[in-house]
Amino acid sequence: MTTRRLATFLAAAMALLLVACKPSVPSEYISPGEMEDLLYDYYMSQAMADVDTKDGRMGYNRRVYFLAVLKKHGLTEAEFDSSMVYYYSRADYLRKIYSSLQDRIGEETTGAAAAEMRKRFVVGGDTADVWRDRKAFFLTPAVPYNRMDFTIKADTAFRKGDTYLISFDTNFLYQSGTKDATLYMAVRYASDSIATYTRSVSISGLTELRVTPNDDEMVRDIRGFIYLDRGRDESSTLKMMFVNNVQFLRMRKQKDNGSDAAAKNGEQASKGDSLARTKPDSLRPMNNQPPGRPLPPVNGPQPLKTR
Repeated sequence: MTTRRLATFLAAAMALLLVACKPSVPSEYISPGEMEDLLYDYYMSQAMADVDTKDGRMGYNRRVYFLAVLKKHGLTEAEFDSSMVYYYSRADYLRKIYSSLQDRIGEETTGAAAAEMRKRFVVGGDTADVWRDRKAFFLTPAVPYNRMDFTIKADTAFRKGDTYLISFDTNFLYQSGTKDATLYMAVRYASDSIATYTRSVSISGLTELRVTPNDDEMVRDIRGFIYLDRGRDESSTLKMMFVNNVQFLRMRKQKDNGSDAAAKNGEQASKGDSLARTKPDSLRPMNNQPPGRPLPPVNGPQPLKTR
């Protein structure tokens, strides 16, 4: 056997050995491909259950849709539960499943679903969605899948007095334990002062967190995260939170030109009538009056000076 043939034979033998030694999912558990399809169907079914809820029976509808997904895949709850426990112990498989799922669900949230999401907000004036990160993702209590960080950097479109609103849908898939997630945001202004905002997320549905407007300072950046806590339950039972339809709206009220014009005309008419009835020597200059300052916002946390 020549040297070249020997090298080829050894390479082929090594490849076969690696394939044979590569661990595979035991036959009693759901395969990775089927688990991905099942979780995708679960996500879609829960979204449909939310849309179809008209009688306040959201929990019941989600349960019925989940059972329908299991029936479609020919699985029992026990098989599904035992498979999820197995995948929780295999981070390599879980990471691949999550990555593929996020890509598939992300495609669903860029079209009609995103347009439907915008219908929730009836905002007058200039409104823009400045979220540039993933529109959908999964969280589990296991590190590093328990936290999603984000940063919104201000650009020339950001102005003083703008209002900001982050919103997203959540779907919890828990076998047991307390559902305990946290949404946190820190708003840094041009003076380096910081205002922080938090919201607890413990039920499936819409989550919103609003940043109160600041008329005195420009926003430099907004940083935050969504964190899923394990809670006191240390068991390996299924705990998963789907986050989708993420939006971060920058909202600005436009001036009503008609109202402004009417107010200006009314002011001029009132001033003219006052001048007509006032003696010249009774007029006093008003330019030395200090301008009025707006009252601080009464809702939401106040900025904290950090320097």
